[in-house]
Amino acid sequence: MGIALNFKSEGKHHNQTILFIHPLGADHTVFDNVINKMKNNFNCISVDLRGHGKSPVLEPPYSIKEMAEDISSTFNFGSPINIMGVSIGGMIAMSLAINKLIPVSKLILSDTGHKIGNFELWQERIDLVKSGGLQKIVDMALERWFPKEFRDKSGQLMEECKKLQLKTQPKGYVGACQAIQTEDLTSQLQLIKQETLIITGSEDISTPPKLGKELAGLIQNASYKELKGIGHVPPLQDPDLTIEILDNFLR
Repeated sequence: MGIALNFKSEGKHHNQTILFIHPLGADHTVFDNVINKMKNNFNCISVDLRGHGKSPVLEPPYSIKEMAEDISSTFNFGSPINIMGVSIGGMIAMSLAINKLIPVSKLILSDTGHKIGNFELWQERIDLVKSGGLQKIVDMALERWFPKEFRDKSGQLMEECKKLQLKTQPKGYVGACQAIQTEDLTSQLQLIKQETLIITGSEDISTPPKLGKELAGLIQNASYKELKGIGHVPPLQDPDLTIEILDNFLR
């Protein structure tokens, strides 16, 4: 049984709804620039995952399925909705579809995978956060979010993203890391029947294009698109490109 999450809802009387699920160490504001334009044609809902933003912080560990159940506990969708999930948000989106927790129309899985990283990589990050808080990993996290060239010319955005990361509760961050660390969705992907678009930034080092292509090959109704010059978080790096991709896929 999940918990009630903090969320923001914009756009009201449209035919289609998009639920946006943010990456690790962030909150719903990751999608603000995308939603500002998309709310004219879609109902847009963005959530804060457990332990992130203004949602409750539970004792870790968390699981991907528990984090998906939070969404089904928070919302009661009468008709199928579209979901865009980035990174851990993509894993949660897949879990929502696999476990039929909410009615899903189409999936947009951004910079994610059926299994992300390995146990040791996540343990290293968990240990750093436990020993010194988010301060210990924030610079590394931003290096994984954006390509160097983009970071160098986007000082203000980097400062905002740093603040966003540092707002995350260490317990929430650790719990979400443990959820990714222990999840492998590979054997369940055949249960996803929805039309699915997988997008991956060509410069994404966390979930590289190779992983996105592999994921697309394992979901029966999936297509794949690589975003040139983009890193791990397209909605922040290039909101206009993200809007264009969503618009083309959902209309």
